[in-house]
Amino acid sequence: MMKRRKSIIWPFGFAATILILGTSASTLLSGWTVLAVQKTTSDLPVTIAPIKTPFEMPQLKRPSFPERTFDIRDYGAVQCKWEDDEKHKSTEAIHKAIIACHESGGGKVLIPRGDWLTGAIHLRSNVNLHIAEGAIVHFSNDLEDYLPVVHVRCEGVEAYNYSPLIYAPHVENIAITGRGTLHGHGRWWWDWAKNNNRGNRIEASKVPLEERRYGKGGGREGMRPTFIVPWKAKNILIEGITLEESPMWNVHPVYSENIIVRGITVHSLESPNGDGIVPDSCKNVLIEYNHLETGDDAVVIKSGLNEDGLKIGIASENIVVRNFTARDVRTGSGGIVFGSETSGGIRNIYVHDAYFDGCDRGIRFKTTRGRGNVIENIYIEKVEMKNIEAQAINFNSYYEREATGKSPLFRNVYIKNIRVNGARTAIEMIGLPEKWLENINIKNAVFENVVNGAIAHRVKELTLEDVSITSNGRPIALEDVFEATIKNVNLSGQRPPLLVGGSESGAITVEGLYPDHVECAKNVPRGAVSVGGAKRP
Repeated sequence: MMKRRKSIIWPFGFAATILILGTSASTLLSGWTVLAVQKTTSDLPVTIAPIKTPFEMPQLKRPSFPERTFDIRDYGAVQCKWEDDEKHKSTEAIHKAIIACHESGGGKVLIPRGDWLTGAIHLRSNVNLHIAEGAIVHFSNDLEDYLPVVHVRCEGVEAYNYSPLIYAPHVENIAITGRGTLHGHGRWWWDWAKNNNRGNRIEASKVPLEERRYGKGGGREGMRPTFIVPWKAKNILIEGITLEESPMWNVHPVYSENIIVRGITVHSLESPNGDGIVPDSCKNVLIEYNHLETGDDAVVIKSGLNEDGLKIGIASENIVVRNFTARDVRTGSGGIVFGSETSGGIRNIYVHDAYFDGCDRGIRFKTTRGRGNVIENIYIEKVEMKNIEAQAINFNSYYEREATGKSPLFRNVYIKNIRVNGARTAIEMIGLPEKWLENINIKNAVFENVVNGAIAHRVKELTLEDVSITSNGRPIALEDVFEATIKNVNLSGQRPPLLVGGSESGAITVEGLYPDHVECAKNVPRGAVSVGGAKRP
């Protein structure tokens, strides 16, 4: 399980006073109705709305299947509840139904109402695995049911391991649909992993793939399988289902394209690394109307780890995440997250209409030295957050403090129409000494009931415009920030509300504040800050 990480403590402190400046919070958010989504999956629209993005991206459609149904009972499946003394596995029956469906040219494989026990399920092209309402598919905790080992990517590193619970390698035109439940019974896997040591993933990324063999007979144990893995697949639909108690990550498409994940519910609050939806080096992805309560990041976009990810070099790109909720996201994680495995690059992501409640973080960018590559062209808007434990918006290039190697870069990020009620820190942005954050824009945002305001360290081309911050601490603190625009801000907290420090700060323009509202530390170069046209210090 991920450990909680402490935020950087800034050495700027004054007695708290109250200062109200600029326009009101209601004015800042004028023209935008605050999202108040409580649960999205119950009102799932049948029609997929057109995809509108600030970048070029194809429209995505559901895969289609012939009107043929293959009922697993016709192939020998027998109902079995998890607590039954006598276990009747339907693994072979499900396999036979999938093969028959595939070989006939495609259709629906039906898992009807009731309880069913199975091992790993491997999908074939042109198969819609339909989990009927009232059906519960229980996945066994017998290791033999997940052999032979298969090619996977585990936390950014390729390896051979026990099969994912549902594995779809090198297929096209597949679906997992219905109103039923897939239950991973992950508790057994969590205990198993604690009693086995799979080794260090960063060290594993440095050895040849054929030497990264886990599972029975592989010489190593302890690598938990993920739940659903389309692998190098195309034209994928996952819709309507509920996932419970995953061994690890839940929906994890890898090297795949043309993916739709909509209307699913994920419950993995107790799962170590129980991330919800994890597109990994994928392109052309639509994620919408999902409800996520996860033991790690709710929706997180990844692209490989260090040497392995850099060598493979496949980006995650053209991804839309819209109309979704994340609640009680724990273990230091966030509602929408980028990284920390970013070595293939991440670009062209559009996130909008989201509601985060009780999460450790809201919008999070995380990477570190060794990852390399670029995370760019990220657009996020219309997000409401409540009761955020740490940062509402967080950029962290020091995710692993002792890491070395090729440096990553965050650039061209546009965040607007944000409302936050309750957080320890409104905004925290931390760049590397050798790779500052570049072109970060936050506009039309309101942060209420936050302890700390906006903190920026090593950022080039920063814009904070039409931003309201009501904090116990200082509303804005800049340290080594170059080419910044602070415009039309409404600040309440320690006075003076804006502090600039750092010998590398410069070209900072402040509009709408009085000169005595801005303090410059002694190490700030002369003329580095302009307040209402007057140079400071």
